[in-house]
Amino acid sequence: MGVIWTKSSAKHGVSREDALWAMAHAEGSTAIEGNPGWLTKVWVGHPHPQTDRYIEVMGARRGDEFVIFHAMPLSDLYRHLIS
Repeated sequence: MGVIWTKSSAKHGVSREDALWAMAHAEGSTAIEGNPGWLTKVWVGHPHPQTDRYIEVMGARRGDEFVIFHAMPLSDLYRHLIS
C-alpha cells in the first residue's frame, strides 16, 4: 500500500518524513469523523526524536488506499491526546 499525499498535507510546512515519524511514534491517536467508508484518524507525536514540540497528522484509509491530508503543529483541538 502506498501513501497518497494531498496538497493540503504540505500547507503548514511539515515534511513528509516528519509526518511519518510522528505517526509511527505517536504518543496519542484517535479515530475521527471522516468520509463514509473511510477510517479516518489523527496522530499526535514529535516530528523527530530531537525535539519537544508536537505535530498532528490526519489520514484516512479505505482498503488499500491511504491518504494523508493534514499535518501541522499541534493545535489545542488534539492536545488532550498527549495529556
